[in-house]
Amino acid sequence: MKKFIAALALSLSSASPAFAASAFNIDFEKLWDFGNGAVNSFYSGGTAADGSSGPNLGVSFTNVSGLSNDPPFIQYVNAPTPLGTAYVFATDPADRAFMNVAGGVTTGISFAYSSPTSVSSAVIAYAGLDGTGAQLGTFDLAANDFGGFPTQNPGGNYGTWTFVDFLFAGTALSFELTNSLDVVLFDEIGTLTDSGAASVIPVPAALPLLVGGLGLLGVVARRRNNKHVA
Repeated sequence: MKKFIAALALSLSSASPAFAASAFNIDFEKLWDFGNGAVNSFYSGGTAADGSSGPNLGVSFTNVSGLSNDPPFIQYVNAPTPLGTAYVFATDPADRAFMNVAGGVTTGISFAYSSPTSVSSAVIAYAGLDGTGAQLGTFDLAANDFGGFPTQNPGGNYGTWTFVDFLFAGTALSFELTNSLDVVLFDEIGTLTDSGAASVIPVPAALPLLVGGLGLLGVVARRRNNKHVA
């Protein structure tokens, strides 16, 4: 019996560091440079495209940009962590977007999102880095907000946020976000032990809602065109 208890204790102690190493929570809380906001290695010991660095959580991003509000361009409201969110961008139609987790994630992740349209296979889990290896699961996102960015409209779109849990079997080293291109805003991405409980954060009823045809891509393009206009 004593040998069994000792073996069990040794097993638990050896497993604990691996679990701790894989736990993370990405809140995107910084002021992101719109024209140079690629997250890149900001959370993995390196830097974002703007040269800034954050805590080393072992998580890196490809073709994912941070996004913050500024006075001329109110991009979203009511985000769980209001200083920054993130979205998928691409400079070429063939580009793919990933979140890579060096230590791997077992069982699932949780995140908050806002989207004017439904997206099939918005997040795909893979056993290897950069979408390699076995596909462990896919996750669809339902529309939870009215279409388009709330540009210069603080009560507009991208104001309803939903926390969801993406469960899968196995250990994932990467999550593909390509299908969320220019549609979905993300926040509070993390392991299930570190992310918030499922909830919906609605736009206050007193604020007007813009029901328009503006998509994320159109507003991003317009803002880039106007970036240097006085």
